[in-house]
Amino acid sequence: MKNAWLKYTIYRLGMFALFTIGLALLGMPILFAVLVAGMLSFAISMLFLSKLRDEISKQIYEKRQRTFGSGDPESDLENAELDALEGNAKKSPAKPKSK
Repeated sequence: MKNAWLKYTIYRLGMFALFTIGLALLGMPILFAVLVAGMLSFAISMLFLSKLRDEISKQIYEKRQRTFGSGDPESDLENAELDALEGNAKKSPAKPKSK
């Protein structure tokens, strides 16, 4: 799977479901099993899914940069000019919204 969002979501939901089913089979009340499973899946994902979270963070950052630019219109214009000179012309970034 190339989509980090989907992969991370499937891993988290899978862990949650496995812990919930396992705890319910051990005789724990279902509401308590759901709460404990949520805590366990959260803790394990914090420990073992950091690479996926980093990849998702990079995707968010890159999308924001493409959508809003750097926040400095002059810098964006200079970067677009340099890219054009280097032959790597891309679509110029959108201008930031004024408040």
